[in-house]
Amino acid sequence: MPLEALPTGGIASKQSYASGVIARKAAAVGIPAYRFYNSSTGAHFYTNNILEADSLLANFSSAFRLEGAAFWVAGSMSSGLSPVHRFIGVRSGVHFYTISEAERASLQAASSQYRYEGVAYYASQVAGEGLVPLYRFYVPSKGFHFYTTSESERASIQANLSAVYRFEGIAYYVLDSGSQAPAPDLGQTSQSVSARLEATRLSGPAPLAVQFDAAGTTSSLAGQHPFHQVRYSFNFGDERGQIWPISGLPKNVQTGGPLAAHVFDQPGTYQVRVRATDLAGGYSERSVSVEVLDPNALYAGTGTICVSAAGNFSDCPAGASRVTTMPSSATFNGRRVLLRRGETFGSIEIGHGSQNVQVGAFGTGAKPRVGNILVGAIGPSSSAFPRDITFMDLNILQRFEQFVTMSRLLLYRNTFEVPTGESVVAQINLASALQYVVEHHTLAPSQYYQPRELFVVENQLRGSTANPHLNMAGEGSRFVIMGNDMGTAQQHTVRLWRMNKGFIAHNALRGRSSDGIRHALKIHSGGLGAYDDNYGISGSTWASRQIVIANNRLGDATDNNSFTGGAAPQNNGPDSREGLEDVVLENNVFHRGPNTNTEFILMGRRMSSRGNTRADGGVPNINQFGNSYQLLPSDWVGPFYLQ
Repeated sequence: MPLEALPTGGIASKQSYASGVIARKAAAVGIPAYRFYNSSTGAHFYTNNILEADSLLANFSSAFRLEGAAFWVAGSMSSGLSPVHRFIGVRSGVHFYTISEAERASLQAASSQYRYEGVAYYASQVAGEGLVPLYRFYVPSKGFHFYTTSESERASIQANLSAVYRFEGIAYYVLDSGSQAPAPDLGQTSQSVSARLEATRLSGPAPLAVQFDAAGTTSSLAGQHPFHQVRYSFNFGDERGQIWPISGLPKNVQTGGPLAAHVFDQPGTYQVRVRATDLAGGYSERSVSVEVLDPNALYAGTGTICVSAAGNFSDCPAGASRVTTMPSSATFNGRRVLLRRGETFGSIEIGHGSQNVQVGAFGTGAKPRVGNILVGAIGPSSSAFPRDITFMDLNILQRFEQFVTMSRLLLYRNTFEVPTGESVVAQINLASALQYVVEHHTLAPSQYYQPRELFVVENQLRGSTANPHLNMAGEGSRFVIMGNDMGTAQQHTVRLWRMNKGFIAHNALRGRSSDGIRHALKIHSGGLGAYDDNYGISGSTWASRQIVIANNRLGDATDNNSFTGGAAPQNNGPDSREGLEDVVLENNVFHRGPNTNTEFILMGRRMSSRGNTRADGGVPNINQFGNSYQLLPSDWVGPFYLQ
């Protein structure tokens, strides 16, 4: 609709807009509008509401894929700006956005087709300083619109998709940047590579663990695979001079493969960006904003419980409940429970259905000692599986066990002692019983989801070769193992049955075992199937995919095995029909024991090894085991990108 046809608004006259005076004076603080792709409809959804975006990531990630911050808007009224109205198509379920009051009134009159959802954000009707155009396309065949500020994206659609996407011109003008960082498309200097950035979540209380995923990046260079041959540089916007104790690298950045992760310890808003650089030197950038909330505010008053058997509550947050015995399982739900440092407690059980739980420490001195930590139920009665559970700064005497499935787990800065008095499967055991429980209990398989968003960060584990256990075992998606020091077990140090979108970095994983045939790190899979969050769709037969193993210390001079680790089928016998796909092994330092002859076995479809070294100066032996896996189909073997 032309400007002359617009009714006079309540902010300023049409003449003021036409002259650009008002637009030039706009000084709003920019916030990102996130863009999601809806695989069910083929449409895109835009929101500047971080809670709404986080809810989509948590509950509808199979349908809505986060593509990052698309553009910047104002979240409140400012001089020179107008409201942008949001509608949803009653039949299509697709959203529409307009700054035109006439268009708003017309759609509201057609109330049987569109439902008005209110003001989404604020933008300008005319160009001005600090503003960029938001282009609008219409897809007649599907009845929805597409919006972009990217000049390269606009040009590409007009050049290649004009028969499908009808260009409608400039919808309105949005801010060219936010309050802390330039616009997300800044640095889009290459036509051959286009970065994408997803985050597992966009908000939550500190410490907030987030995985960042640029695997959706595309490249048009011939022969270049984006997962393996595009290089990625992540900056988490959290520069406090911190380094990883094991690798000696800064925590605020990660370079190499397309997956990364970070734990945000302090409340605040962080601008996370990735630069994807192709083999020709061209690059593209994307960014996403993460809001970290203050746990003292979120768990204010009796939302926090301090526990001290000795009745010493110094340093307990003001207003918190104060008790001398461990709370019941149900009491943990929705609360922060702080245990007195220097004291010893019994076991902790987090019940089925629990959400938003933090367990940590208060006071000074040694970490509080606890027995076992158990999460969930071996026989779940509903699909309300535990979600958003954090254990931090504890001394765990026996084991941590998560029986079936859950989402958003953080094990952070805990110390695990050698278990005594009982045999355990693993000191950290994540969902290893999932398949058994699904097959032997009453819930339908479709009521289970795969374990996801599992973070094991900066824990210390030492086991024993006498007690039958692993240091860590598990399976899941968006699985992060980072900054841990683990070693000595009867079997493997870390064994992962299945892993989707895994990031294993900055750890020390040592491989000493009881019999010398176990390893520091072993990753295999459940078969050759596709992964789906819904267990009823993919079951336990999915292949492990998209894994980055980087900047670790792998092995030890005391190891008694012949090879240190592997991402491969379990063996070359009858159970070797296990697929692994898109694994990057990079910049690890291998330490040999007296019997070591192979550093790592890589076997699967599209496998990379680059930048790996040996502590003794030798050349690491990264082996394909003679391609002798008998039941692995030929199309699951290679190519291998070895550098």
